[in-house]
Amino acid sequence: MQMTSQSHLLLTKYNGTFTAEQARDEGFESKQLSRLVQNNLIQRVAPGIYTDPAQLEDSYLIAQLRFAKCVFCGETALSLYDMTDKTPGSLEMNFPRGYHARQLENENIHASYQIDRLWRMGITTASTIYGNEVQVYSPERTICDIVRARQRIEAEVVRNALQAFAQRRDKDLNLLMVYAAELRVERAMTEYIGVLL
Repeated sequence: MQMTSQSHLLLTKYNGTFTAEQARDEGFESKQLSRLVQNNLIQRVAPGIYTDPAQLEDSYLIAQLRFAKCVFCGETALSLYDMTDKTPGSLEMNFPRGYHARQLENENIHASYQIDRLWRMGITTASTIYGNEVQVYSPERTICDIVRARQRIEAEVVRNALQAFAQRRDKDLNLLMVYAAELRVERAMTEYIGVLL
């Protein structure tokens, strides 16, 4: 198989971004990947992660592939759900307590850590603007996290997020209040929801 068709196969199957492990599963050896990089048919963007050099990088997907236990949260989750006009300055990611990736220190990532029970609560997936699925907290969990962090987030971001949530057809107010109780923001959430609905 020619190099151009090899790279095309991988890039097409994995929507422009793939890992070395996925390439191995498809029968590619690391030498072949190195040759594809040398010939500018693919681009190595992080250890073990390759993209199409002709496409814009999906920073959400690349972060997800680099840090498998990450769940996008906070303002990053708002951005994925199109519940804010503000572009996040860094990727907000939540990890289980005890998880530590040395690479996090050198990245534009705001990492937070929670006990496993809270970390798992509300995990779902959402599509990036490039159509790739990434782990993110549900809109209900995201709103609770935003209310919980309201002292360090711009008031306009909080207000816009709450208004966007109130307009969602798929919102689950019962689930919102369950999460609010678990995250200890039930009282504040009741006040916000009372004003919005």
